[in-house]
Amino acid sequence: MKSKTKTILIFAAILAAVFLIAFLDGGAVQSAADEEEEGTLIGAFVSEEDLDIDDLEVTATGKIQWKRGRLYAEKWEKSWRFPDLPDGGGIFSVLPMESEDANGETESPLLNSDFPEIVYIGSLGKADGRSNVNRGNGVRTTDIDLSGEVYACGDRQVIFKLYPIYQTSDGRIYLTRGNSMGMSGSDGGSMTHTLTSDKTETIGGKSERVKVKVAITAVSRPTPTKFTVAHMDENDDLLKLEEFAPDALPESITAADGAAYLIGTSYGTGWNGETIEYNICSRSNDSAPYSYSNLDTFRYQDGKLCSISIKVNWGEGTA
Repeated sequence: MKSKTKTILIFAAILAAVFLIAFLDGGAVQSAADEEEEGTLIGAFVSEEDLDIDDLEVTATGKIQWKRGRLYAEKWEKSWRFPDLPDGGGIFSVLPMESEDANGETESPLLNSDFPEIVYIGSLGKADGRSNVNRGNGVRTTDIDLSGEVYACGDRQVIFKLYPIYQTSDGRIYLTRGNSMGMSGSDGGSMTHTLTSDKTETIGGKSERVKVKVAITAVSRPTPTKFTVAHMDENDDLLKLEEFAPDALPESITAADGAAYLIGTSYGTGWNGETIEYNICSRSNDSAPYSYSNLDTFRYQDGKLCSISIKVNWGEGTA
């Protein structure tokens, strides 16, 4: 009996210790979370997939709650990338700033540039990034305007999850959970979710104003049925015709010998019947024998619709 009582007491003591550690660690986690700098809004990533970046935490009062997590970008070649992202698309603008290397020397992620670097992620349709820097009235002001589209087709209801992207004062870049918006192809029209920020930050040791607008638009589109490419010569005669299924589009196409231009035709089915859209590209006049341009269309695979650009290789022997 004594042995059993002793065992129970030991177990109770261990359990109490575990709760005490969780309580103390939770307080530390909460304090650390409170001290985390949000930074400056610089863009957004959008996906149908859910990013597993959140976690549970124990607050100083012992309450268990969700903590909004972060996924940090990493430097890659001369730009940035987020590791292990699901299918989706995004756009962000890296603010130029100075930092110190291991030897105490000042370095900048964007050397010899006063302008932000626009970075594109994945397959965001009509992605567009613009920035303007002015120093009127002695104040450096950076205006950043970013936009892009995501698409839905058919009767399937799509939930697009938005992840705002921020840059901290020490140059770290991360994304975190934001809002969502839903749409199906049968809804018609479009809807736009806009993120804005207007704040003064200390960047590169100097105070400056940064104004950011990020607009992501969900657009209802016809369901793709096929994509054709007509290779035309300078007399508008057909040299070659290729046809592709919307889930088997190539990354690149080589123009036929003698081709002067290509016509890409996207066929689809919308709420009012068949749809046809044309896209024409021709060889650039100021390029060397190996010139590239693009044909834009839509890939439809596994119930997901995204815009893509097919590279056209004009090569040698073309007009």
